[in-house]
Amino acid sequence: LKHIKEQSCHPDPLAILDPEKFTLLYARGEDWYEAYDDCQVIRTLDIPWSHDDTGLLLAHIVVKPLVAVDSEEEKKQQECLAYLIGHNLEKEASDRLGELTFTRRKLASPRRQELRNRDDKLYATEPWVTCAPIPNDLQDQINRKLPVTLHYMNKISFSIQVDFSAMPAVLLRVFRRVVADQGLDYDTSDDLVLKVSGREEFLSGDHPLSDFLWVRQCLKNNQDLHLSVVPVSQLADETVKFVDWSLVDGSSGQFSSHDDLRLEGKDLDDIFMISLWDCNRRLRVKLLGFDIPKLPNKCPQSVYVKASILYGNKVLSSVSSLPKAFADEVLWNEWLDFDLLLRDLPRGAKLGFTINASGDISPVTKDAKPPSSSVNKTPEQQKGKGKVLYFVNLLLIDHRSILSQGPYTLHMWSYPDLEEEAITYQADKLSSATNPEIADSMAISFLLDRYSFPVVLPNSFNSCSLDIKPSEGPSSDSVILRSPSSVISTNKAGLKRFREESIRYASNLPHYLRNVDWMNRRVVEDVHWLLGNWDPGELDVTVALELLSMDFADMTVRRLAVQRLESLSNDDVLKYLLQLVQTLKVEPYHDSFLARYLIQRALQSKRIGHFFFWYVRSEVAGCPYFRQRMAVILEAYLLGCGQAMLDSFTQQVQAVEALQEVAVMIKNFYPDNLSPTAPLKLQELLRNCNLPIEFLLPFDPRIKAGMILLDKCKVMASKKKPLWLEFSPMPSPTSATPVGIIFKQGDDLRQDMLVLQTLVVMDSIWQEKSLDLNLVPYGCISTGHNIGMIEIVRNAATIAVVQRNHGGTNGAFRNDALFEWLKSKCPLQEIHYKTVERFVKSCAGYCVATYVLGIGDRHNDNIMITDQGNLFHIDFGHILGNTKHFLGVNRERVPFVLTPDFLYVMGRVKGRNSLYFQRFRDTCTQAYLSLRSHSRLLVTLFSLMLLTGIPELSAAEDMRYLREALQEEQGEAEAKEHFLQQISVCEQLGWTVQANWWIHMVAGVEMFIM
Repeated sequence: LKHIKEQSCHPDPLAILDPEKFTLLYARGEDWYEAYDDCQVIRTLDIPWSHDDTGLLLAHIVVKPLVAVDSEEEKKQQECLAYLIGHNLEKEASDRLGELTFTRRKLASPRRQELRNRDDKLYATEPWVTCAPIPNDLQDQINRKLPVTLHYMNKISFSIQVDFSAMPAVLLRVFRRVVADQGLDYDTSDDLVLKVSGREEFLSGDHPLSDFLWVRQCLKNNQDLHLSVVPVSQLADETVKFVDWSLVDGSSGQFSSHDDLRLEGKDLDDIFMISLWDCNRRLRVKLLGFDIPKLPNKCPQSVYVKASILYGNKVLSSVSSLPKAFADEVLWNEWLDFDLLLRDLPRGAKLGFTINASGDISPVTKDAKPPSSSVNKTPEQQKGKGKVLYFVNLLLIDHRSILSQGPYTLHMWSYPDLEEEAITYQADKLSSATNPEIADSMAISFLLDRYSFPVVLPNSFNSCSLDIKPSEGPSSDSVILRSPSSVISTNKAGLKRFREESIRYASNLPHYLRNVDWMNRRVVEDVHWLLGNWDPGELDVTVALELLSMDFADMTVRRLAVQRLESLSNDDVLKYLLQLVQTLKVEPYHDSFLARYLIQRALQSKRIGHFFFWYVRSEVAGCPYFRQRMAVILEAYLLGCGQAMLDSFTQQVQAVEALQEVAVMIKNFYPDNLSPTAPLKLQELLRNCNLPIEFLLPFDPRIKAGMILLDKCKVMASKKKPLWLEFSPMPSPTSATPVGIIFKQGDDLRQDMLVLQTLVVMDSIWQEKSLDLNLVPYGCISTGHNIGMIEIVRNAATIAVVQRNHGGTNGAFRNDALFEWLKSKCPLQEIHYKTVERFVKSCAGYCVATYVLGIGDRHNDNIMITDQGNLFHIDFGHILGNTKHFLGVNRERVPFVLTPDFLYVMGRVKGRNSLYFQRFRDTCTQAYLSLRSHSRLLVTLFSLMLLTGIPELSAAEDMRYLREALQEEQGEAEAKEHFLQQISVCEQLGWTVQANWWIHMVAGVEMFIM
């Protein structure tokens, strides 16, 4: 600063430190970085330092006057982002150092880095490939030649035969040779790429043709393979046109070591901040009181406030106030003391407040008198006692590593009743957001102790540990390390040996870390040393996913888990993406290793980016507790995804909004039963709605929908009035069927998404064993709060329709109905062995899957079959053993659906054995035992979804069903026998299912015809 004063001509040199007037920039490599955090210590910034002639450290910092930029371009950019995100962040971004603005600025660095490394051609033409082994039933075809027809801009089409091991480059070489032989003109300097005709899907990269998903699908369905040769210059522009922020140093919000910050030996003038680890006093909070603009309809006579210190899903300490009569304003002025020291607070700890009922809850009256006493009240009258009414959390150490201090007034969330099916407290209590409805919400006021300086959490204990090498540890000779079994004292050599030994027990790492005392800083330092020396590649993916659950709040633990995910293929990221997006709720801060990882993977791959957009956008719409976090993360992705993706997302959002408007109007017009005018009304509304000319399907970005086919659209006859919609397909050399979707408004599709995603995971487990069970995980996506789309599966009918076609409602009791229907779909009126083979495999796959997932409410309207004999289930409203009851009686008495008509197709009549039935039993046990060996993965994926607040998946107890179904405690032989017993039970009780189905048909419940 002295140096600045001497050399500056500025009348007030100190003014340059005013962030409202000047920006401080420094160069590192090719980029300019802004010193953004006012409290940041210069030495912690990653500035290139040099020495002057006298040996003093020297750094070049450029001072730039702040110029207000309010260009039309930036305004349009913000409008575009707000529309795509479904939320306007600009309205909340007033505080320059608040978490929202700070996060926006910090996330520019990983985005810039990703864009610098991105190859636009590879990004635009990313292939859909799989590394799963080729299924056994396709092995014969693999040894033959593959017929491929190539098309080039309406100028030439020709067919060739190629090996399945050939790569796309071979096809392009053949194309160039043929074009040259024909003497056709084309720009030889332009790069070419192969695109599947009629689809937004490419065959590119160094992959054999047998690895492409579309090639495998064509083989399976006996379809011809048509490819268009497209010049890369004709592809949509992937350039990023948005204006981005200047970079902020990655170390912003981090401070020096405790040794640098400690007060000992410093003059008052040298103190700018205090180390949290110097604060030896207990944490306390002064509860001032609360006020609410309007009392609720039902409220307790008296309430108390409970204050807790939360760390992840653990309550470290809690204390309650005295109860007081509930009124629109209640004052306490009472200190609440916690039994923990400030210096022991871990990063990410929150101060949580709840307002709880201390008496029975009754309707409010104007002349409500304070309660005299509840001593004489009966237990029935006191049933509301302790019930949480309102809650809110505050981060004790904020996103800049600074301790919160001084007065606060926070607007609280009202705690939802269970019948409201709102998200669960497990997810809520992790949020540090306050209620944005300021005018109508409960406001709590409190005071935290104040200090003369900012109190900051240091990076490390001493200076030397800032430059520590991975093989070295902190300087202390002995440490205390908490282990699950006992408290042990060890030295560094012992800790190193422990680390080497522990590699063999990496699967136990979550169990070990759950038992660490995270309040003991010395213990935590040693655990961090251990994890810092751990090779992430040695962790199983399942363990990494488990470490991202709400049991683990520590940043170093979560970083190790994310490092393991970095080596996942795009296929595997997509497999777990639904859970990873939910897990963002566990992170204490908006900016996290997981958020950065997901943004980077989405920016690398359009496949991942597409689903990332919809999964996050759905949370912005449906989860107010994490709305700002999800919105800022989505914005960070959209700023780098490229113009083509932005245009595509705009069309998709426009389509969803237009269809939602139509769906709402239809429900308003026909609240009860549909009238004969419903189809015409729907057509009129669709004709006048603001649908785009074309859009990619949110549940499958490889398919583009064109103009809507009004005469094929209808309102389906079920309670929520879903819309059956058909669109013209993209032009293709083959006769393409229309694009069909079911649009639902008023249903939460997240549970269906979870089941379908789990089916994909199960299918991948089976595919690894070369077991293709012909599952149909049809497209399904939630595009907002209780809004979504479902794919229409073509050439398929519900079992109810099959049975009605063969005996009306009594068809439910006809054992040969399904057999006869399949026979009618096959050439020469003979049931083809491949059809039965497909039926046996798919029936086995769904029997195992529905049993393991406890899928209930199975009737003949939500089980379907394709013309080729592929059985599949739809509509997963009840899972994990939550079955439907009728007049208080459990309607479902069988573990899964295996009815006499299914057995008839397999040749199992009156208990007579058959080759197909034996194959069914063998396939079931093989599939079941394969899932058992991955039981930890399945349980982990479901437990991570506890954060969604799906009604049937809201408590850890819901996992018990999954563990029991997978027979985790049993050996392989016992588990195999267990499943064969379930098949026997289904055979014995098959008639009860038929009776249920007959009742269902007579009652005329919802019918799907696809």
